[in-house]
Amino acid sequence: MSFSDFIADFYYLLLILTTIVFLVSTVYGARKFLPITICLIIGCLCEFFTFLIREDYLLIMGEQNNAIVGHVYKWTSFLSFGFFLYSVQKRKTTKIFFVYLFSICSVIGILSQSRLNNYFLQNDPWLAFSLMSAIIIASMVYYTKLLKDTEGYPYITTGIFLVSGSFLISSAVNGTYVGVDLDVWYFRESINRIVLIIMYVMFLLGAYLFFKKEDSFKLQRIQR
Repeated sequence: MSFSDFIADFYYLLLILTTIVFLVSTVYGARKFLPITICLIIGCLCEFFTFLIREDYLLIMGEQNNAIVGHVYKWTSFLSFGFFLYSVQKRKTTKIFFVYLFSICSVIGILSQSRLNNYFLQNDPWLAFSLMSAIIIASMVYYTKLLKDTEGYPYITTGIFLVSGSFLISSAVNGTYVGVDLDVWYFRESINRIVLIIMYVMFLLGAYLFFKKEDSFKLQRIQR
């Protein structure tokens, strides 16, 4: 088994595991995790449809092209990560800033999509730039809050920040890989998946600490 194959298998395993953990966590009361859970579920579906397209089981307008899957995943990541970062804010001014930030970047993203000649077959690097830039800025704003507060979701935010930056860079340079040797392309995919693996580990750690803290609060209430 090659290094890229090992990374791919580990990535898929961790994606499924993280999705199950967050789905169960949401059912058992972690309502703040709902946006992340939706993103993970959509991520699983996107990987499934990408597999079908890659193996020629599913063709988009007669072609082996997963551009539409990329559009769906970018918008899902933007909306879910954005709503999560918005929902954990306590200051009204920060929430208002996030609304303006996400609204402006959404409009830029829609305008970027509207210029595509064939939406189902054409990738759009500008979409990732507009949407993921908003998530990176929002993550940095939340980080400044966490420097002062003891409560929050630093690990989940770290995962969101890392994968948003990686996704932005990967989409921006995607066109430069046309005609490049497949080994280079596989190496790039492995790097992207390593970042995603780190994000899933951060998500799992965040979920663990959340329920550990919840159990601690419940124990303190019982002792009282």
